[in-house]
Amino acid sequence: MSGMRVLRRGLAMLLATLLGLCLAYLFAAFVLTMIPRRALPHGIDDFRYFACDNGVHVDILLPVVGGGRDWRSFFPPADFAGDVAGASHIGFGWGARDFFATTPHWRDMRPWPILKALFWLDESVLHVSYHGNPAGAAGCRALVADAAGRERLFAFIDATLGGAARRVDLPGYGPNDAFYAAVGRYSLFRTCNIWSADALHQAGAPTGLWSPFSFQVMDRLSQDAPG
Repeated sequence: MSGMRVLRRGLAMLLATLLGLCLAYLFAAFVLTMIPRRALPHGIDDFRYFACDNGVHVDILLPVVGGGRDWRSFFPPADFAGDVAGASHIGFGWGARDFFATTPHWRDMRPWPILKALFWLDESVLHVSYHGNPAGAAGCRALVADAAGRERLFAFIDATLGGAARRVDLPGYGPNDAFYAAVGRYSLFRTCNIWSADALHQAGAPTGLWSPFSFQVMDRLSQDAPG
């Protein structure tokens, strides 16, 4: 009996510790997202782009051709199963390879990809998708950047690719998206949405100090929406 009591006590302590860590994480996310990052120097806004939330990830959508760049030279339409030749925008999101590839929605979550992602056991990928004009689409918010912010955003995406776009052999969510090798490691402290917030910060958009959830990223952007 004493052995069973020790086991039950140990399990209770473990569960209490895990619950405490979860609550601490949520508290930190709640507090730190309310602290704004220092604004970067800002000029005349002339580059329109979008942040789009699917309920799990925030993607950054840019014009396929604009700001002196044609993204088709980095991500050729031949890499995609569908016909993306007429797409006007291209979307970017970063995350853990297995988790990102298998979790387009919360209902798709599975234990093993989550554990791999949270404990630095998975490689990272850049999710790239071609789209029509997202203006007015559900979950999408229009934003504007100046020339310096646009170039910082481009450089941030380039750095995520590690210098070259290398397609990864993973099935996309549909015919118009694909995955590319990326640098960095996903973890509890650097989630896909923190990457998106970092990208938005480089573009000059308002972001919180630490925003691991997609709704936190989008809530901050409400301060800067051009309509």
